[in-house]
Amino acid sequence: MSEMKQVIAPSSPAAIRLAQLAGFNADLAEALNGFTIALHLIESEETWEQNLVRPLVSDATVSYGRCFTSSNVRPNLETIIDVPDSHADEHYALKRLRNRTVAHSESTLTPSYAVANLERDESAGATRASQALAITAHVSFSLEAIQQFHELTLVVKDLLLHEIEKAKVELLTVLNDGGDLQELWDSGVLPQLVPVPLDQWDVDSRRADYPDSHIIPVVVTPARTFLAPSSGNLFEPPDP
Repeated sequence: MSEMKQVIAPSSPAAIRLAQLAGFNADLAEALNGFTIALHLIESEETWEQNLVRPLVSDATVSYGRCFTSSNVRPNLETIIDVPDSHADEHYALKRLRNRTVAHSESTLTPSYAVANLERDESAGATRASQALAITAHVSFSLEAIQQFHELTLVVKDLLLHEIEKAKVELLTVLNDGGDLQELWDSGVLPQLVPVPLDQWDVDSRRADYPDSHIIPVVVTPARTFLAPSSGNLFEPPDP
């Protein structure tokens, strides 16, 4: 009977590409989850559930937008796949929503105002400001808009999955044709979760070059996390 063992693939262009694609997939899966749940809650009769729609869409927008901005870890996803012309309008609208409304406060969808309550004494003919208030108007998202963003994410994710499958084949070829698999069997490791206290958690730290970033600091006790699948979704509802 054959033994099985999982290890981090050694650094190579094929391994780095597959890791980058998996990161894109995790972000798109998170975006898809947000839009899916928002579509469910927007038709709820419960006000508190309807109020969750905007933060869900905002979070999904950030996750989608991460795929289409370059970083030190991975390129812009638009250098890997082409968003179909049929969904180009929704794609650019979602990126603008991220840049102007969700990530930055520049949009007319989130205006803030200073407001004064005025009182007027008709007999004295005097008006005074009795109370100062502040309001922020959070314009919500329509069912139609969320449906369009949901469909866009499905389409982009499907295109990405094709690239992931090709990258898997490429990595297997590299490993089997030229890698020292015995050494990898003997000394290979998987990502390791390392609990750290909050005062040692460096939010400004940068991920090390692949694959030396296998140490994952987590500020929870006991350590709890999850591994996002390379080509699946974070949330898979049970079959009816």
